[in-house]
Amino acid sequence: MLIIQTSSCPLLISSEFLISVIIASSSGALTPGPLFLASTLRAARSSWRAGVECAIGHTIVELPLVLGLSLGLSSFLLGSVKIIGLLGGCTLVAFATIQILQARKEISLDQPTSPRWDQRSGVVVGLVFTAINPFFLVWWATVGSLLVAQALIQGALFGVFAMFAAHIWMDYAWLGGTATLAARGKFFLGRWYRAMLITFAIGMLYFGATFIASGILP
Repeated sequence: MLIIQTSSCPLLISSEFLISVIIASSSGALTPGPLFLASTLRAARSSWRAGVECAIGHTIVELPLVLGLSLGLSSFLLGSVKIIGLLGGCTLVAFATIQILQARKEISLDQPTSPRWDQRSGVVVGLVFTAINPFFLVWWATVGSLLVAQALIQGALFGVFAMFAAHIWMDYAWLGGTATLAARGKFFLGRWYRAMLITFAIGMLYFGATFIASGILP
């Protein structure tokens, strides 16, 4: 248990709570999604740094969101999910279409050819693919809101930062770890890279259609 002394009373952050944050976070961080697909694809073309860069972009979106939730933002998020779902779904479908068209051309991992979105900074890709994912917002507006509330009760603002630290390391470990595996395997991925582009594009189409459905269906 961490004890932080303040001018009024000690703030207690239980180890049991931090463990519960890690377990709950695995439901979001370890679930394959558009950010995971983008990170893996970039790593296959470059290096393990792609995963870390995408995680940094993810953090840029996530940290302000967590701080906003501590100020009561969850109701606004739940009210905006359908709009975000439609916009995010359409964006993913557009990315997937561009990627499929790109895969029709002869591609080599030694050439600079890549999907247009993949030519952007990894940080930007991580930021965009996080922001357009409505399920990311739903997770934080529901499961995440509960964790934020418990963190506030146990340790006020320090509790929120402790909770966030227990959560965010999983994103870096997951994206960085899978990116490392993809980068080390790029020698073998060379001749199958076009197939991988199409496979990931299909994955993006699936997530895009799912996001759009979440914005249309009641």
